[in-house]
Amino acid sequence: MAEALGTLALAHLDVAANRHADAVNRLRVVARTGDPLVVRVMATPLLVESTVRTGEVAQARDALVVLERWADSTRDPDRLALAARCHALLAAPDEAGERFAQALELHRQGSCAFETARTRLLYGGMLRRSRRPGAAREHLHGALETFERYGARLWSAHARAELRAAGESVRPSGSRSEAGRLLTAQQFQIATLVAEGATNREVAARLFISPRTVEHHLRNIFARLGVRSRVELARLLP
Repeated sequence: MAEALGTLALAHLDVAANRHADAVNRLRVVARTGDPLVVRVMATPLLVESTVRTGEVAQARDALVVLERWADSTRDPDRLALAARCHALLAAPDEAGERFAQALELHRQGSCAFETARTRLLYGGMLRRSRRPGAAREHLHGALETFERYGARLWSAHARAELRAAGESVRPSGSRSEAGRLLTAQQFQIATLVAEGATNREVAARLFISPRTVEHHLRNIFARLGVRSRVELARLLP
């Protein structure tokens, strides 16, 4: 199970980096390791997305049957939303919009903001390709806001690229102030979370580092920006 979850995490990174063929290869391994039901269900949304990009959808349709069966049995809105998103990706262009709208309605009943943003990004991309840039931008802005809040840099870059393709001028990086530009990327991420009110322990959990590392970076952030407290930091950063 540990090996399967580690491979699944790497597949997430492959998808975020547009390495869809690599993701498909990893997910085929995932389907053969660990608990078959749990692993296959967790891997299905990524598998469907990647096989649609690589043109290998037969395996995705088989996997979707398992995901849908589990989602229907649990009636969990987040799982049902992911199943609807998978159907949208596999649907014909004239049916995809309705499936995406269904997925977003289910997301609103659930609690997974990140997957909601992923659905909005995919829906926005579909709308843009269907020559509906105004409708696309609404969803892409919502996705970008969530990705930036979570510090998901690769996904933020995807959303910005889609917004530019939809005819909107977007800055190439997050909304750094002049003060923020004095910091490294990791320092800026930590400073932003602290400015939003997160504790050192909460920042550490979010970024998968230790609280002691957060404390070390925070001392350097204060020194670089010439501030002495979290309150001053919050006033300085947007």
